[in-house]
Amino acid sequence: MKKRKYLIMVLLLSGIMVFSGCGNEKKNQSADTSDASSNEDADTSDASSHENALDFNVEDYVKLGEYKNLKVQYPIPEVVEEDVEYSIEELKEENTEYKEIKDRPSKEGDSVNIDYTGVIDGETFDGGSDTDYELVLGSGEFMEEFESNLIGKNVEEAVTFPVTFPEDYFDTEVAGKQAEFTVTINKISEVIVPEYTDEFVAKVTDYSTRKEYEEYIKKHLEASAEEESISAAGEEALSLAVENADIDGYPQELYDFYYDETVAGYEFYASMMGMEYEEFVEQMGEDSIDAGALAQTNEFLVIQAIAEKEGLTITEDNYKEEAKELMEENEYETLEEFEQDYGKVSIITQLLRGKIMNFLYENAEIEEVSQEEYYEEEEPGEEEEPGEEEEPGEEDAEEPVEGKREEELSDFQRAEDELFLELNAEAPEQETNEEE
Repeated sequence: MKKRKYLIMVLLLSGIMVFSGCGNEKKNQSADTSDASSNEDADTSDASSHENALDFNVEDYVKLGEYKNLKVQYPIPEVVEEDVEYSIEELKEENTEYKEIKDRPSKEGDSVNIDYTGVIDGETFDGGSDTDYELVLGSGEFMEEFESNLIGKNVEEAVTFPVTFPEDYFDTEVAGKQAEFTVTINKISEVIVPEYTDEFVAKVTDYSTRKEYEEYIKKHLEASAEEESISAAGEEALSLAVENADIDGYPQELYDFYYDETVAGYEFYASMMGMEYEEFVEQMGEDSIDAGALAQTNEFLVIQAIAEKEGLTITEDNYKEEAKELMEENEYETLEEFEQDYGKVSIITQLLRGKIMNFLYENAEIEEVSQEEYYEEEEPGEEEEPGEEEEPGEEDAEEPVEGKREEELSDFQRAEDELFLELNAEAPEQETNEEE
């Protein structure tokens, strides 16, 4: 059976994407200040516009089904040598130096700052132009045909050359077409990667030797892997609890809150992927925002119902203490600043979601499975046969609202899985920002 990859579910359906992504980005960004200012105002407005989202009687909407002793799978945490090596490479990358070069042309391995413009049939195209872009020649970030044309060039030199996109290129608008790029090199820098030695480790970390540092890395990765496995099992338990519940309607204010949260998440991911918001929505599906908001609304109704039944609600007495940890995870110094950016409702929903997930995990029947088994792909024999689909007819015309809701959520999950593949594609499949 194919297991859901819960990463995107968590990011898109829980609002965490706003906390771990948009918040940090907004605090760190230095460019496009006018746009950032307007977005900041919008974030603050949204954060304070749903103060009554949690003001409802959950018993009016939810009748809980089974939520204890649910059978869920726990992927056994696994840390391999490649994980440690990857962390070491990250440390080296963080401490890599860039020495500006003025007395020679560019060569493979150099970082070049470039302005580029691409045209197809004399017309520019989406994602085909940029300025002040940093590119390491030979990195494979852009297509080889693009990068190789920049080797042996000097600062302020402009070069024009053709690039042919593969027939199977992920962007169908340019797949199989030939583009002409004009590129100006603004700056050439030698990339100086530090040697991984005991001296280097002692200089940039709190450890004296490579051995000590690697022991720390392994323990840290093991702890993170265990947290991810617990989270995956908790997510599965929560999903089952929602499936088992009888949900009849929802508070409009709660739905509106999650609708805005979903829009904020889409805006963030569109920006991260170098896409226009409208293009991202089209890729996810026109109805996906509504479906996502519905999914989150239904989920939180079940969360609230369990919290009230088990005495796990967030009260004024415990809110500040529990919110402080979430605040620090998102690199905020004061709770007031955190609330101003995201609103108390967002914070409470995240705290309560985590609390109920932990409760469901602790009260579930856990089956330990290997990582391979947990994430295995669906076998061909498990797919639905073409003849098994219902033919449209009178029953479809009389389909209840709940059935339509399930269909919408299914559409959203399919779009979500497509996004998972897009975000986790290998670098060569995302080779050129300019072509995206």
